[in-house]
Amino acid sequence: MRKMKILVIGASGMLAGPVIQKLDEAGYELKLFSRSVKPSMFINEYEIVQGDLYNPADLEKAVQGCHAIHITISNTDDVSATEAILKTAKEKHIKQISMVSGCTVAEENRWFSFIDKKFRAEKLIMQSGIPYYIFRPTWFFESLDMMVRNGKAAIPGMQKGLYHWVAAEDFGRMVANAFLTKQNESGIFYIYGPETFTMKDLLKKYCKVLYPQIEKISETPIPVLKIIAFLSRNRQLKFASSLFSYFEKVKEPQVSDSNLNVLGRASIDFQSWIETKMQRS
Repeated sequence: MRKMKILVIGASGMLAGPVIQKLDEAGYELKLFSRSVKPSMFINEYEIVQGDLYNPADLEKAVQGCHAIHITISNTDDVSATEAILKTAKEKHIKQISMVSGCTVAEENRWFSFIDKKFRAEKLIMQSGIPYYIFRPTWFFESLDMMVRNGKAAIPGMQKGLYHWVAAEDFGRMVANAFLTKQNESGIFYIYGPETFTMKDLLKKYCKVLYPQIEKISETPIPVLKIIAFLSRNRQLKFASSLFSYFEKVKEPQVSDSNLNVLGRASIDFQSWIETKMQRS
């Protein structure tokens, strides 16, 4: 018997695929929405709507016939996007809504604009009257590849913090578990992996397996990146330099085992993840 129909907003993003797979395996009917989502991105067939979430007609078409919404968006204004989604969600009587946020989203970190927008988006969802799940993951193994470019590996800034790196597959399983076990409930869930690494140490391990020709991991000072971004007018580099400057200052928060165990704790360690990645490539 099929369960509720879930709309995945931002279905072409890096974290959407594993969530879609696990929700599908759990028996949910899925509808996928983003500007660039295509059937060729997926093994199975899904109902797909291409469009702009800021276009009311596109968003209404996407939400139509769905019972729940999962929001996994990036490179956008979380506050205005969430406002638009919630407006349509209420009009269409959505029963459950979930959002991908971040582990450092907290009142004390709102001095950073990116976190402030995430924080405000979370509050909008909490105050909407719709049962919600807010997921606060730490760094993903999948983000390591973004630090390797043109035969070189580099980390922006001096990233000394330890993180419980997590696999996107584990994250997808936890999202599915929330929908399976927490229906009509609300909650904030931190998503941490089973091991801790600094960014530099893990990138070394990553390159040793996939890019053995890379012998050195560079650490590019943030002021240098900001100058390059200014001179080149590169918006992505400007944002990245600000984001990594933030992570130089803010640590991954400590979270109780009881919170981490609610959805079934992440079990994929780095060695298992990299072996699976090699098999699939």
